[in-house]
Amino acid sequence: MSLLIVAVGRDRPGLVSEVSEAIFDAGGNIEDMDQVVMRNVFVMSILVETQNPEKSLRKLRQLLRRKSRKTGLKISVYRVKDFRGAGKTGQ
Repeated sequence: MSLLIVAVGRDRPGLVSEVSEAIFDAGGNIEDMDQVVMRNVFVMSILVETQNPEKSLRKLRQLLRRKSRKTGLKISVYRVKDFRGAGKTGQ
């Protein structure tokens, strides 16, 4: 299963490491990542693949909630399949 994780918050050292650790601990694999800092606001998006979809998703959400409290990041998790086909017009 492909997941998109989006994290936003005040920039500080170690944020990528904190989120990456949660992904690893949940059995996820980072496929792609992008980050930017704009006026001290940290924005990161990560594409993650998991092998055991439901178990991994539950564990990942639990771990990311802890990381959110620790780092102050607002972290959202989306299933990539929910976006496939979005924006297509009737053809």
